[in-house]
Amino acid sequence: MERRDFVSNIGMTLALACVGGLAACSKGGGYGSSPDPAPGGPNAKLSLNLSTDLPNPGDFKIANGIILIRTGAGKTAADFAALSSTCTHQGCTVATFNNTTKLIECNAPCGHGSRFATSGAVNAGPAATPLTAYTITVSGNTLTVT
Repeated sequence: MERRDFVSNIGMTLALACVGGLAACSKGGGYGSSPDPAPGGPNAKLSLNLSTDLPNPGDFKIANGIILIRTGAGKTAADFAALSSTCTHQGCTVATFNNTTKLIECNAPCGHGSRFATSGAVNAGPAATPLTAYTITVSGNTLTVT
């Protein structure tokens, strides 16, 4: 094979390899691809089914950095509270919602005892800053926190 043919063949091989590589990179599903959007849309922080999740007032769920509390018996956004589950005092995750006192308690693992209202306001320190509140929307039986 002559040098000219060899260089030409190498050039064609490299060109095909580059085109194939670019085509593979343009397809989804590999390394670095984003996950499927949440059921409530791409901006949803948390989404749940009201038919099965949090059926009773006082029920709560801590997930995805959010504490979601059912505060009423209806199926409207006003019947729920969605707040950051990160305590503003030491940055740990709040432990529970106390249905008797109606307060969010941060008593484990930090053990400092801060308490927050369902509005996010500080009820008892040492935390001095309220929990961040999130927007809730309800569509049919789907509740979405954004």
